[in-house]
Amino acid sequence: MAWRVVAIENPARLSLKDNKLLIRQDEEIALPLEDIDSLIIDNREIILTANILAALARFGVNTLVCDEKHLPSTIILPHGQASRGSKNARNQLMMGVALRKQLWRKNIIQKIKNQATVLRKNNFINTADRLDKLSSTVRSGDVGNNEAIAARLYFNALLGDATRRKPMWHNSALNYGYAIVRSSLARAVVARGLVTEIGINHRSELNQYNLVDDLIESFRPLVDDYILTKVAPRHVKDEYDSSLNKNDRHKIIDVMNQYGIMIDRRYTIKHLTDMVVDGMLNAISQDNTKIFTLPSIDISS
Repeated sequence: MAWRVVAIENPARLSLKDNKLLIRQDEEIALPLEDIDSLIIDNREIILTANILAALARFGVNTLVCDEKHLPSTIILPHGQASRGSKNARNQLMMGVALRKQLWRKNIIQKIKNQATVLRKNNFINTADRLDKLSSTVRSGDVGNNEAIAARLYFNALLGDATRRKPMWHNSALNYGYAIVRSSLARAVVARGLVTEIGINHRSELNQYNLVDDLIESFRPLVDDYILTKVAPRHVKDEYDSSLNKNDRHKIIDVMNQYGIMIDRRYTIKHLTDMVVDGMLNAISQDNTKIFTLPSIDISS
């Protein structure tokens, strides 16, 4: 099973040999393609060919290309490799409105519960209690917009800014972590032949990944927890510094190995993304939201 997350942040020339990715910089490194889970291209002077991109896709490698701020801006995913892709896509497209609304309701309930756990771990007990109450009143399709109410309370308590628009380092850190998890979910969705543009709740005509942006919601607080636990201690005096340095990025890449809980067992986020997509597929095929499970935060970590 692929396990490496490879980030290339300096000028390099990439090539292929014997199903290995050769990375030429001051030295040459050879990595078996079958070992690479994700490849992050984070330098404009990295040279690679279409042949390499095709090989990465063939081996199911999740390739991310970063912008000038070092945030992933493009995802390159395998296409057409799902053995039952047409069946899964048909089931997705035939999904009824009631099922969509109930699946979205479960997403939001779990997201708010996870946010409450993060707040409780950071000693914001009163706000955590308010979020727990909000999670218990989410209706079908979240018609009361509990998600937005919870987000405002959550970020205001946790970061002192409900909009996350201040130029603080953690905004860049959170976005970087979200992008990595989002790309893993995108790969899991595409690998099963689902239509990424057709979401449960997200419906933007400009968004190619509406379904992915639905499924990531319960994962966001897991990323928040990881950033606050693993990265924030490096920036105790940098509250208003918006920069994200190389060491930060290297640490955030490891978010995929962060543990979460599902069905009373610990799994890494990498495994959880696959499990959530499989759970949604089962829920759609059986028209039963009870079998759709979502991750919770591992409070022991």
